[in-house]
Amino acid sequence: MPEYVLFACGAICLTVFLIRTLAPFFRSRIDHAAESTARNLRQDFLSLSSDQVRGILLSAGAVFALAATMATRDVFWILVVGSLPVLLCGMVVRHVHARRRKRIVSQLPAFLEILSGHVKAGHSIPESLQEAIPLLPPGIREEVHWLCQSIRLGTPLPDALRVWERRMACGEISMIVRPLCIAIPAGGNLYDLLTRCRDMIRAKMRQSEKMRSMTAQARLQALVLTLLPPGFIAVLSQIEPGYLARCRETSAGKTLMAIAAVLQLLGWFSIRRIMAGNR
Repeated sequence: MPEYVLFACGAICLTVFLIRTLAPFFRSRIDHAAESTARNLRQDFLSLSSDQVRGILLSAGAVFALAATMATRDVFWILVVGSLPVLLCGMVVRHVHARRRKRIVSQLPAFLEILSGHVKAGHSIPESLQEAIPLLPPGIREEVHWLCQSIRLGTPLPDALRVWERRMACGEISMIVRPLCIAIPAGGNLYDLLTRCRDMIRAKMRQSEKMRSMTAQARLQALVLTLLPPGFIAVLSQIEPGYLARCRETSAGKTLMAIAAVLQLLGWFSIRRIMAGNR
């Protein structure tokens, strides 16, 4: 009995020491992820405080950990799956930002059409931007409204356009902003400039759609290669029910499954990089 008591006391002391040592690290990591996520979301006009983002991350981690508990009952996988929301929140935010930026780029020709019409009618660029806001779809409307607010607060138009270019970090936006920053102080023909920018962006979008249609087969192959191993595991589990159980219960099986998952993830990222390089 004294040996058991000493062992229990030692285990309790070790657990308390690990919790007190690792808790500040995990808390700082969660706080940093919540603050950076809230800051990035505010750039996309999604107003969430860091406390709200922290609550969402902790709730998602608890749900993921509960699902891992019901699926595996393994402490290692519970910890790994439970920490995924904190580890992957930056990737999710970047994906949302990329999709929003892509939608805004698709709305640029219509925006330039409206803006050039107001300029042709004799309005200035700030007046044209302000009058174009009610006519724009969601997405580009928030960006133009933010641009008009910057100009209204006293920022010169070229400086506000440059800040917008840096904030969006998009080639199509640069095709509009840089010629305007040169033409506005020089007194150039803004109507011709806007119509040429509109035509160039439309030509670039048509070229991108053409490239996307030409690479449709390669993207389908990437999807098939990505879904083939999980599908093979599902079919094999139906044919041999004990196969997957042996992989989960033995150390060699867990190692093979982890290596296969890492290789599958690396292959998916490699295919994505190759497809992005061909666009």
